[in-house]
Amino acid sequence: MIKFLIVVTLVWILYQYEKRFMLNEGHDERGKMIFYKARSRAFTYVLIGWLAVYLVDNFHPLTYTQFKNAIVIIIAGIFIIQFIYLFLYRRKY
Repeated sequence: MIKFLIVVTLVWILYQYEKRFMLNEGHDERGKMIFYKARSRAFTYVLIGWLAVYLVDNFHPLTYTQFKNAIVIIIAGIFIIQFIYLFLYRRKY
């Protein structure tokens, strides 16, 4: 339970950083371009994660708890990847 709360807290912190970025810098063209580039780069990892869960489920059927944990890991990972891209693109542009 504590691990789940840590993951939820981490995702919440990254979401708040993204929200603060959109409020401070997201109104101009530069901010929108950075935000959309970070989101579009992170979306491909959603598909890769979903494919990985699907393939694992085909070869070794997952229980509901395992499937739920895999989805939580994918979502947390996507937020972390998007944060990294947002940080990198913010410095680049």
